[in-house]
Amino acid sequence: MKSLKGLYRIGPGPSSSHTIAPYRAALAFRKQLHGLPVSAIEITFYGSLALTGEGHASHKAVVSALKSFPTTIHFDRKTPVSHPLTMLFVALDEHGFALKETHYYSLGGGELHSDEDPSVNEKDIYPFRSFADIKKALNDQGLSTIKDLCLRYEDPDIDDYLMDILKTMFASVKKGLSAEGPIPANRNPRLQLHRSAKAVFAAAEKIGHRDGKKEITLSAYAYGVAENSACGETIVTAPTCGSSGVLPACLYYLHVNRRVPLKTLRDSLYVAGMIGNIVKQNASIAGSIGGCQAEIGTASSMAAAAICYCMGLSLHQMEYAAECAMEHFLGLSCDPVDGYVIIPCIERNGIAAIRASASYLFARHIEPVRKNQVSFDNVVEAMKLTGDSLSYAYKETAEGGLAAILRCN
Repeated sequence: MKSLKGLYRIGPGPSSSHTIAPYRAALAFRKQLHGLPVSAIEITFYGSLALTGEGHASHKAVVSALKSFPTTIHFDRKTPVSHPLTMLFVALDEHGFALKETHYYSLGGGELHSDEDPSVNEKDIYPFRSFADIKKALNDQGLSTIKDLCLRYEDPDIDDYLMDILKTMFASVKKGLSAEGPIPANRNPRLQLHRSAKAVFAAAEKIGHRDGKKEITLSAYAYGVAENSACGETIVTAPTCGSSGVLPACLYYLHVNRRVPLKTLRDSLYVAGMIGNIVKQNASIAGSIGGCQAEIGTASSMAAAAICYCMGLSLHQMEYAAECAMEHFLGLSCDPVDGYVIIPCIERNGIAAIRASASYLFARHIEPVRKNQVSFDNVVEAMKLTGDSLSYAYKETAEGGLAAILRCN
């Protein structure tokens, strides 16, 4: 598994796989052009990048990274590719001759892979793949927490890095709760949305504690971040832009409403990060590969485990909560209407934050009296099998599910 720095990235929405990754690919390609007489660059997006790249502003991301070069973008929606997030960058001379060609593949969460440009390929730093491996390593090495284990493999500055991540998450929540106005994306006037986090939070303040106050407050926090992402503003991939509201909402609630200290919340990011890393290692966190279960399901699992850590539960209970959250998102399709990460994505962030909280309650109160027969590794394996079986239309193509029903004509 790779560093937690590769899971938690600070960058612009609305999509880590469609925005952050193409931007990073463009920067990497640009480095390869040193000394070449480049007159223009052509970029072709394939698969999901071609079908929903415009809605995710993929073309704007790569152009912004290649400012000094005339750049032409092609959306090839017909050519079959082995990977649904494939990009081809071609540098041309003044006669149109190809000086350099490089394929990049977006893996989800902003991560890249390229056989032709290995500089973008991130290396594994952890010698294990599963939650079972982590439990064994803790036992074998006589360590008490996942953080202790991570510190043996991560860079020395990882504590400071994760504190910056936490503060960026909280800044995004706060900004989302104060922002108003339209979300500048959707071409269909029937589906035009305005930011609602501020209004949702105001509604939560009027609710009695027994009538869902916590749940609607969590949703307001999650909406705020998800709406920022949809507007192309800075968020933290946790594990993706499309699911970036879930973990920040839960941690912000613990800090503001339960007075959990920042250092404890920072340390919970180790637990959440390893949960996300296991999914990334053994399945996928990209909606275009595994459906929305891979994004929002993973985010909910990460948040559930983090809550358990902050509330002093055992490692087994953290696993229980993470498994519970993921299990009940199995089969969820990725069906953004018109290719924008707005409908149903923003609302799913709120629902996933509530589910994370509910999974924590199950781990705290039900786990002691009912043995769970499903491990977290089991549910990740099931998620991969489910994602592999999903129709292409339900993997961030805007061709199935709600996207098909509400398609812009």
